[in-house]
Parts: sequence; structure tokens; C-alpha cells
Amino acid sequence: MSVIGSKDVYEIIKKTLGIINAKIMNHGEITGYILYKMLEYEQQYTEQELVDYTMLGILHDIGLYKEDNVKNVTDFETKNLWPHSIYGFLFLKYLSPMDDKAEIVLYHHLDYNRYGLIQSKYKHIIEYLNLADKMDTFLHLREENLEKDYFALHRDTKFSGAALDLFHKAEAKYGITAKLVDGTYREELSELLAKRAFSEQYKRGFLEMLVYTIDFRSEHTVVHTLATVNFAQQIGRLMRLSGKDLRDLYYGALLHDLGKIAIPLNILESTGRLSDDEMKVMKAHVRITEMILEGVVDNDVLQIAVRHHEKLDGSGYHRGLTGDQLTLPQQIVAVADILSALYGKRSYKEAFSSDLIKKIMTEDAENNKINKNAVDILMRNYDKVIAEFEKEKESTIGLYLKIKEQYAVMIERFEAFN
Repeated sequence: MSVIGSKDVYEIIKKTLGIINAKIMNHGEITGYILYKMLEYEQQYTEQELVDYTMLGILHDIGLYKEDNVKNVTDFETKNLWPHSIYGFLFLKYLSPMDDKAEIVLYHHLDYNRYGLIQSKYKHIIEYLNLADKMDTFLHLREENLEKDYFALHRDTKFSGAALDLFHKAEAKYGITAKLVDGTYREELSELLAKRAFSEQYKRGFLEMLVYTIDFRSEHTVVHTLATVNFAQQIGRLMRLSGKDLRDLYYGALLHDLGKIAIPLNILESTGRLSDDEMKVMKAHVRITEMILEGVVDNDVLQIAVRHHEKLDGSGYHRGLTGDQLTLPQQIVAVADILSALYGKRSYKEAFSSDLIKKIMTEDAENNKINKNAVDILMRNYDKVIAEFEKEKESTIGLYLKIKEQYAVMIERFEAFN
């Protein structure tokens, strides 16, 4: 059985990114839908290509999620265009299953009369995305800020005239704007993205991408998540879990802190002890994770993800469950989560020493807080487990550095386009 159905990939993306900023998500959906109908009219694309290009349309402004307090998307769509375009390109190139098509997002704000400066086999898609993006942007600009006759004045300069002609043909055939007004376009998007039976690798790529979106707000949280996945998998293998349990363990650990996407940054990255009220907000991340994942991932994975703060003696949260109500995979992720929190450097603490980590975890096991068998096998293999994680951590940090280095270089180079 699959962890997540093809039809639910889009739903989980929509729910998660909508929590960060519903306006950006709404703009992405509309742009993606317009692009989809333009491509559908041409009848030249496979079902997989339609899905890929539509998803890119939906995610074309993913770089904007990195910005704080985006209240008016059109401000970022008409000024200071390159930062979010470049970051979105790098994000999709390195952290999504659509890496080969990410350059479409990079150039989606480039004026059409400058296309001769770029080389891309996706130029026609870039043309269409550029036009679809402008269509929604100008629909949301207030009349006093809308340049009169924009689409007549800037044909074949700001945008492709052929793309505009294609839009009008698609509009005449499908009634695009009417569906945008009455909201039925969302049903069409869901139907399109449900048609294609995604490969497990494709679906896994999108789930991993969502976890990385937390990095827009807290790099520590992403490293913690990846450490929890690594530690959980290693402990699970040492305890000889079945193939299915190991798979569920991977996804449950991967998604366990997804709800932190909604936690205010001043709490998420607090350098001091949280107050009681702040701790209540922080604890809410478990319920938010549950709300995001409910109905869209396999229930075994869901329960692993949302029970990582439960304790065997019933003192945990958010349900206050006891050991007899918790499966072994659920208990292993709880152990892995604690190891990751103690071992990792966070905004509020340095990494703990190995001796202190072992002491804290052994005491928790002896006090019936966490699974003693899992802790015992971890202690016997502690150095090996840490060494394995450090190897993976190097590649993860290397990826972050690569993105940051390329971003700095590209920002300077792309200023020339201004």
C-alpha cells in the first residue's frame, strides 16, 4: 500500500504552503491553472508533462515563502523580481522531483524581448508561464495602479504576443476566467493531478520538498528533521523492523515536525527558555501536523508523525497516551527525536556531549518515559549511529552551502537583466 495517493500530493502541498501564506498559494493555483488550460488547448503534451508544468505553475513563486510578511503578492510580482525567482529555481532544482524543469521558474519574470539572452529548451513554457503570471497579477492590481492597455502596449516586449493569443483561444474554449471567479478551477486542478499515477520516487520527492520549506523559516528545524529520520531508520534496522515498518518509520519521522511551519519564528528560534504560553504555542505544532496530514497520508505514518512527543507513562502530548497505546515504530521515532534534539545545535543551546546525551536518555528509559529496548540498543551502537549520521549530515549541509553560494553568484549576475 502506498504512503500517499497521487491525488493527495497536491492536497498536502496546498495545505502546507497555504499555512505559510494563503495569498501566495492562491496566486500559484490561479497561475498554474491558466498555464494548464493554455497547454491543454495545444494538445501537444503527455499527461505527465501537463502535470509537471502545472505543478511548476503552482509553485512558481515558492521563493516568496522565504520572505517575511508578504501581505501583497503583487508588490513582489512587479518589483524586485529576481531574488524570489532565483531562490525558487535553486529550491526546485536541488530539493524537488522537478529539478530538470526548474529553469522555467528562474526566467518567469524575464521580459520577452530579452529571451535572446537565454538558452533553454523550455522557452515556450517560460513564455506561457510569464503570461499566465501576468494575467493573475493584473487581475489583482487595483485600478489606480493598473497601466491602461497594458497588454496592447507591451505585446512582444514584456510578454509573448503568441502566448496572449493562445490564452484568448483557451479562454474562448474553456471559459477560464468564469471558472476562476466561481472557484471551479480548483476541482479541475485536483482532477488533473489525480489522473496521473505518480511513482513512489516522485511522491517522496514532493514530501521531502515540503520538509525543506521549513528551512525558509528555520534551518535548525530541517537539520533536526533529517537527523530524526536518520536516527529512527538506524534504530529500526538495529531492532530488525520489517520492511513496511521501516518505510513507515522513514515517512513518519520525515513529516513529524511539518506543523512547525505555522509556529511564529520568535518562538521557533527563541534563544531563551519559553514561557508557559509560548510553550503552549510550540506544542501546537503536533496538532497542526495532524491537521495537515489527516486524510492524505497512510494512517500508520500519520500516527508515527503525531505521537513523537508521547511518553510511555502518559506524561507526553498531545493525547497523553501510554506505552500500551503506542506501537514500536511510534516509540522509536520518539527516541530518535530526543536524540536529535540533544545532539543538535539549536538557537537556544549548543550540542550536548555524548556522555550527557547518554545519561539523559538512559534516565528517561529507566523512568518509563521512552522505550528501554530502543535506548539500550542505541547505547550499544552509539558511536556507529552518530558516525553514520555525520556522514549524511555533511551532504545535507553541503547542499545548503551550494544553494547559498549559487544564490549569491546568480543575484549579482542577474542584476544585469534589470
